[in-house]
This record gives sequence, structure tokens and C-alpha cells, in this order.
Amino acid sequence: MATSGDNPPANQDGGSTPEVGVAKTEGPSQSNDIDVDLAAKFSAFCDVKTKDHFTSKACNKLVKDCFEEDFKFKKVILTNRVDSSVFSKCKEKSKPHMIVNKTNCEKFLQYTAHEFAKLKTGDDKLSKEDENVNKMYISLKDKVAKSTGPKIKALKQSTTGNVQGLTDTKKYTGSHKLRFDETGKGRGKAGRVDEPKKSGYVASYKGEGTFDEEEKK
Repeated sequence: MATSGDNPPANQDGGSTPEVGVAKTEGPSQSNDIDVDLAAKFSAFCDVKTKDHFTSKACNKLVKDCFEEDFKFKKVILTNRVDSSVFSKCKEKSKPHMIVNKTNCEKFLQYTAHEFAKLKTGDDKLSKEDENVNKMYISLKDKVAKSTGPKIKALKQSTTGNVQGLTDTKKYTGSHKLRFDETGKGRGKAGRVDEPKKSGYVASYKGEGTFDEEEKK
């Protein structure tokens, strides 16, 4: 006759109770590490004052800097596609921004991957579960994770004309020379207008030092 100890008690789901002393361990996955960096990458494209608010402007900048060079489908402007079909689904309700966190960043990339995969395959009815969508998601995620933030265009001095000579105030002559001090800083109105002295004996008198000359005449 079987005793109660012969059969292990069943869980609510019908399974058997795991052995005592055997702990289920889960080490940190690589994807989780990437996800943490992913949120930081999204924040890098946000405004300095609101680093957790991913706006339409930040969205367009991220897509342009991270994706446009590698994903060009039939001359379609990717920023417009993402802004209209992706960002509107991810942003806060009645708000102009998406809150930057792990869940939202992944959702944004998943929607974007779906749109890009549809463009690449030419199939607007492509399922979200299609393998092409998954491959695109992995590619997009990798590109964002490897980005160094917004790209800033460096301003270069014009090579046309004598720009350097025109901006060197030490080479100015005539009345133009009087418009700048010895350091090259503009003197403002004092360098443009010779104003007469307005000091005198009474309010309406102008021309200090000319009274004696008038008497002699």
C-alpha cells in the first residue's frame, strides 16, 4: 500500500514539486546589458533638460544618424515613415514624447523593424512574427547600441574669397579701423559716430569753450 510519502505533492499547474535544495539560477543575460545601454543611447538624442523625454525631433535625429546610411529603400524618407507609423504608437497618450525606458525603447525598435522589413521586402502585409522582422530588429538594436550619440557637423571656414583677410580687423584702414579696439572687439556706436560734447552752462547751451570766441567777434 502506497503511503503519502511515495508520491511527491503536485503543484497547482499539475507539475511536480522541484527537488528540495536545487535552486534555479539565472545569470545576467547579454541582452539585458544591451538594454541598459540602449536606454542611455536613446537619452543621448533627447534634449539636455529632459533626458527621459524622447520627442519627435529626437526620433528623427536618431533614425537619420543611426539608420539612414544603411537602410535606403526605394528613396523612401525613413524619418517620415518612423515618425508617422512608429513614434505615434510609442509616445505617451496626449503627450508629445515617449518616456525613455527599457520597455519603450524595445517597443520602438520592434515597430521600426517591422516598418523597415516591409519596405525591404516590398510586402506591406508582412507579419510582425516574420523572420525578416526579427533580423531587422537585431540589426537596428545593434546600430543604436554602437552609436556614439548625435552626429554634429563641424563648421569649416569658407575657402572662397579672402575670408581670413576680411575678418582680420588689424588690416582695416580709414574709418573702419576706428570701429574696433586693439583686441579686435567692436567699439559699437563710439566707433561709428562722432558725437559733439553736450556739456554746458545751461540745458540748451551746447559747445563748451566757445563762449569767449563768440565775444571776440
